[in-house]
Amino acid sequence: MRAPPSFQRRMSLDFPTVAVLGFLLCVGIALGFSLLLVVLRGQPVLRLWTLSLWALTLGVTLLALRPYLPQVPAILAGNAAMAACAVLLLRGMALHLGQPLPAWRPLLLVAAFMTGIFLFLVPWPNLVVRLHVFSVFAALIDGWIAWLLLRHAPPQQRTSCRLAAAVFLAEGLLYVVRLFLPVAAGAGEDIMRTGTPMFVTYLAGVMLELARCFALVLLLVERMLVELRRAARIDGLTGLLNRSAVLADGQLQLEQARRHGTPLALLLLDVDHFKQVNDRWGHLAGDYVLQHFTAVLQRCAIGRVHLLSRYGGEEFLLLLPGSSGNEATALADAIRHGLQQRPALLDTGPVAVTASIGLVLDDGRTDLSGLIALADTALYRAKAEGRNRLVAVPTPA
Repeated sequence: MRAPPSFQRRMSLDFPTVAVLGFLLCVGIALGFSLLLVVLRGQPVLRLWTLSLWALTLGVTLLALRPYLPQVPAILAGNAAMAACAVLLLRGMALHLGQPLPAWRPLLLVAAFMTGIFLFLVPWPNLVVRLHVFSVFAALIDGWIAWLLLRHAPPQQRTSCRLAAAVFLAEGLLYVVRLFLPVAAGAGEDIMRTGTPMFVTYLAGVMLELARCFALVLLLVERMLVELRRAARIDGLTGLLNRSAVLADGQLQLEQARRHGTPLALLLLDVDHFKQVNDRWGHLAGDYVLQHFTAVLQRCAIGRVHLLSRYGGEEFLLLLPGSSGNEATALADAIRHGLQQRPALLDTGPVAVTASIGLVLDDGRTDLSGLIALADTALYRAKAEGRNRLVAVPTPA
């Protein structure tokens, strides 16, 4: 059954309808990101992207209302808001990827863009040239963002970066295509009368704006997932691997060492008299001693293949793939010497920190948990024999 002509007219898409849809979409997306910002406080990337979306909304509003406003100020302000949207989006992307972005680079591009808009609005009014200036500017920004995403994507965030890059490349390609499309002869200075080919690109632009919104959300979500996975593996106080992480990674290292026929040593370290530190100076002092102990371990292990973990409480596990017994013994001595040379500096003064250490070598048969149990036996022997010493099981060769 054919719809009445009046219904067809109401449902037809034209420039004003697409403009209204674009405006509503911009407002909806900006509001959505603002709500995200309320929940995810302290996210500078999200803050920049939210500001960019509100700048886009302002630009679309000013350009849509130009028949009811002074034309020249409205067009200049609208394009300036669009430029601000692009710069904020670009800076947010650089920050998301951890890349420096000198302010002068995008600002120089914005200055060239606004100069072109002004010249072909005031001295030599020409809508076609202004459309081309805007298209070149937008294509350059989209290409710049896509390049950042493809060139500097963190290994664990490549999926979201590649998908987002595809969206920005598609949007940039749309603006390049627009450079070669004809503008209706009777358009004059009215962007709403530029003709069917331009209308199709505006409609595609609305769809790509929605896709860009989802791409930005995907970038944020994947980064948060990576940070959550990392937090699940990292000890919050020392920044070292936690127990579950080192057990998983250590077993893989052990299996790899055995496949290649290389040695592997394991050190289990315990901070001597740590309970006395907590009882005498408090838990904050105890936390500082653990951080100090961690710093000494990391300094001594520099240059060696290793896995370092806070195994639990004041116990630390140091796995040394490729290290012989003599090398592991030398490292343990270096750790003890390093602690002796660098006491922990509390507010009340320096505090000597020592460690008891158990050493075990891979025997080719025992799994990682078994090796840790052997090292634990050696560690308690070291503590029983007076602390601040190394005991190895078996004796290093």
